[in-house]
Amino acid sequence: MTAARAGNGRKIHVTKTLQYVLARRPKGPVAEDDFRLVETVLPDLDDGDVEFETLFVSIDPAIRGWLDDRPSYLPPVQIGAPVRALGIARVISTRHKGFSPGDLVRGFVGWQERFVVTAPGPEWERIPENSDVPLQRWLGILGMTGLTAWAGIRDILKPQAGQTVLVSGASGAVGSIAVQLAKHAGARVVGIAGGPEKCRMLVEDLGADDVVDRKAKNWAEQLVEATPEGIDLVFENSGGPMFEATIDRLNNHARIALCGLIDGYNMDQRPVGPRNFGLLLSKRTQLQGFIVLDYFNRAAKAHRELSQLLRQGTLKELDTVVHGFHELPLAFIRSFESGTPGKLVVETLPV
Repeated sequence: MTAARAGNGRKIHVTKTLQYVLARRPKGPVAEDDFRLVETVLPDLDDGDVEFETLFVSIDPAIRGWLDDRPSYLPPVQIGAPVRALGIARVISTRHKGFSPGDLVRGFVGWQERFVVTAPGPEWERIPENSDVPLQRWLGILGMTGLTAWAGIRDILKPQAGQTVLVSGASGAVGSIAVQLAKHAGARVVGIAGGPEKCRMLVEDLGADDVVDRKAKNWAEQLVEATPEGIDLVFENSGGPMFEATIDRLNNHARIALCGLIDGYNMDQRPVGPRNFGLLLSKRTQLQGFIVLDYFNRAAKAHRELSQLLRQGTLKELDTVVHGFHELPLAFIRSFESGTPGKLVVETLPV
């Protein structure tokens, strides 16, 4: 915050903030040059305005889709605009009767240190002041990540004992929760992950019954061996060749909850297919794509159930916290390269 002088000689306060804005639309894998760090001045608060300070930013694969200029469930991020992202923020100053300095909220904070919202509505969710859980958990298992896994498993797939559930991207933020929820329902769970360490974690830490290492040369053989009785339910995060192989293994009347297609997010052109699409017809497969924004009316129920499972020790959350506002671009880029297990968040400012 810096001081300036108005025309009458009185000092006024100007609040400056840093933002990472979209400099150009990515072509293929996202790069640092796709973003630009800018300094901007925040407007003075009018009646109904609230100034927020960003504390945590969620790193999600969905951000990559928002950077492309193509039809989607949300409009694309505009060139020169802050990168859209979920996060947690603290109220710094307010002229809104519903907010007080120090309040913590969850919403689309974007890649910016501070920002002003005019007449913030219910999309800015309050975080309870007496919360005894780490703040980043409100972006993970108690946030949209947990709601996504819960909606796909509880509302769409509804696994039962004796069924085989396949979860792709099983070591990721959403997939790791989906594995545990399916196992809690009594199903036999097979997880797909990249590398021996992640596969070991799925079995030893999260309770998966079997695993497929997508980085192994013999992953196709592993998939067959892990699903000797076929596949009844699929929580699909990835798409690509392994999804095609999964369709080959489906039992009749299988169900698929289509959560994401991350394998194609960094391609210049999204892949066509799957090549064996016709099997979805002959096997009478029910496939439902879903977006977590459609499940906000179920968020309270999901929160209660997930909170209870956490308290019971039935559910574990994996998370990685990267520190520093300036780490945002690299943390996002590396999330596609390294596949950090569990939820990835950037802490932009100490709480």
